[in-house]
Amino acid sequence: MNDMHEIRPGQSLELLKELHILTRDGTMNQDSRRKLKQVYHLYQFIEPLLKEVQQAHPDIQLVDHGAGKSYLGFILYDLFFKERNDASHIYGIETRDELVAKSRDLAARLNFPGMSFLNLSVAESTLSDRLPEKIDVVTA
Repeated sequence: MNDMHEIRPGQSLELLKELHILTRDGTMNQDSRRKLKQVYHLYQFIEPLLKEVQQAHPDIQLVDHGAGKSYLGFILYDLFFKERNDASHIYGIETRDELVAKSRDLAARLNFPGMSFLNLSVAESTLSDRLPEKIDVVTA
């Protein structure tokens, strides 16, 4: 099976390799294929909401609670936010230090300046001044 047929147009192959969805030679195993399908399925639900918010105002603020390895956040950024060149931002909220650090490093390596990762619980994030006062979309 050709793995490229399963990858959305415009999707960064470098990102998929960094997320270990693609191997260095550009192939996918069954687990990776399943993970990518799952994330794309979520993207299909979220993209219309983002477009709706975008019509109301240009800068979208999205918070992903329990971000984990941030597959969803990175895919959303790569497919929707990256080309916008505005003040839109994705905030990944995660309690595990090592996952926050890895996500920060990956966002820096990929030059995704509209992504931040905060080591907070959901409860802490509701009171945090590190998040904007107005959030448009929340994923969990």
